[in-house]
Amino acid sequence: MLRTDVADDLRREFEEDGYLFPDYDGYCFANVPHTVASPLGVGTGRTLPEDVLDGVDAAGVRNVLVVLVDGFGFRQWRRERDHHRFLDRLSSAARVTPLTSIYPSETAAAMTTLHTGTLPAEHGVVGWNVYEPTVGEEFEALPFRTKAGEEPTISRPELAEADSLYPELADAGVSAHHVVPFATTPEGTTRHGYETRSEFAERVPEAVEQTDAPTYCFAYLPQVDAAAHETGTDSDSYRETVGEVFDAVEAALTGLDAAEETLVVVAADHGHVNTDPDRNVNLDRREGLLDALRRGGDGGPIKFSGSPRNVHLHLRDGRAEQVAADLRADLDAQVFERPEILDRGLFGDVSPSEAFRRRLGDVVLSHRNLGTWYGDEEPDELGYVGMHGGLHPEEMLIPFAAVRADELIE
Repeated sequence: MLRTDVADDLRREFEEDGYLFPDYDGYCFANVPHTVASPLGVGTGRTLPEDVLDGVDAAGVRNVLVVLVDGFGFRQWRRERDHHRFLDRLSSAARVTPLTSIYPSETAAAMTTLHTGTLPAEHGVVGWNVYEPTVGEEFEALPFRTKAGEEPTISRPELAEADSLYPELADAGVSAHHVVPFATTPEGTTRHGYETRSEFAERVPEAVEQTDAPTYCFAYLPQVDAAAHETGTDSDSYRETVGEVFDAVEAALTGLDAAEETLVVVAADHGHVNTDPDRNVNLDRREGLLDALRRGGDGGPIKFSGSPRNVHLHLRDGRAEQVAADLRADLDAQVFERPEILDRGLFGDVSPSEAFRRRLGDVVLSHRNLGTWYGDEEPDELGYVGMHGGLHPEEMLIPFAAVRADELIE
């Protein structure tokens, strides 16, 4: 059942001038990790409202399988269910509740939240790109590489000022497994790697049923996000990719022997807004902005912080007010100055950590429906159609679908 009424309520309460802000204390992605641990008898923190699991038969559940379809927003789910048989069946059998993403609505920040149970204002991953002033270095958070392709000066554990949730699950007798196309996984998890969608379908049952202990399994699919970036969410190739991904999910569930004991959650970290590559804004052409940027360890301007929908501007002393005013005058965008960000809890309704305070820009820029980035240095970033990271409802509203696995298998 698609709970479109919840989406309407979220927009009424948290939307301002077409920008949708996170519902941190309620229907928010930040509360997913604690919610999915609860059926296993583990309390790790603030959960989603109880009604997200109303009518979901969790009796006898010993396993929780979280399938994360990167970038598959609630609007796209509603539209694509009419074109894909399994997605339509999932929409009917599961309780599908819309949530808001966190801010930023980006994978690097959201995945850190999912695996630590903390908000960006706590863990300090402010976007895909992070500037760490203690070492004067910019790097990409998820690949954990500098722009030159080297390891950052800080260590990987220093990326987030937060601990993995999975040792806590292990202490409660829950075995944690990740089915991912990455070489590494968080502390306390067993990795089950895959390269193709057919391998994904094989690895999921293996991971869920590897031990006799209660199991938490996280399974990650990046393909829908990649397709949206390249061609937008209205293209034939996007629709084809959605179909292939949910075919893989169906195949994975069909292979489960413990389907009656497995609660399945299908969710996304963010959606996408379709931008116009011909109109996306090249910040390298704004001389006044470039002059106002603070200088990094190499003496050059600090550019790469955040993303094209969540730009963090680290500015010279005394320049924030004028830069913000110039951006507001020229762009149809939300322009937040640092005091407002901290006052309204944009990155989380918690006391900010020292790592977050260091990495937060003096001004944060989020366009209504375009990308804004340094196009002379990274032209590919402004060539994407689908983007995310900002506050557009199509990138902020995401699905949380819950159902017992045996109810999906024909």
